Amino acid sequence: ISTTLLEHVPSNESAARSVFEGLRPSGSTHHYVPGRNHPSALATRMIGPTLQRFLIPILRPNVPQGTSGYTTYFNECSPRSMQRLFDKAGFEDIDVRSFYRANDYFAWFTPAFVAISAFENLCKRFGWSTFASGFVISARRP
Repeated sequence: ISTTLLEHVPSNESAARSVFEGLRPSGSTHHYVPGRNHPSALATRMIGPTLQRFLIPILRPNVPQGTSGYTTYFNECSPRSMQRLFDKAGFEDIDVRSFYRANDYFAWFTPAFVAISAFENLCKRFGWSTFASGFVISARRP
């Protein structure tokens, strides 16, 4: 099980393979992954880790110190790409569920919060999972 980890891994393909190899037969794995095409992920990549460490405590004071500002890659962090990687690694019963609720990243600036909320609602309504704020991928080793 991992939460907001795979976007920090340089090779998601290697990670999927390693998770597969580490599981016993019939073992399952579950990961929450932020979506690479969501505005919060795009902003994270544009700002970079050094500026994040400075800005996040100011913009999001409720976030515990030292839990943000790590290098992000988001290489394969979309529902479709991650599903392909898990399939390629040999997993079965792959289930991907998209989520559309990362507007709190923009709570410090009301116009951005409203715009992101509207964007997320549109994406959810039309099933545009490529723009999901995140997704859970679950799979089983045969």
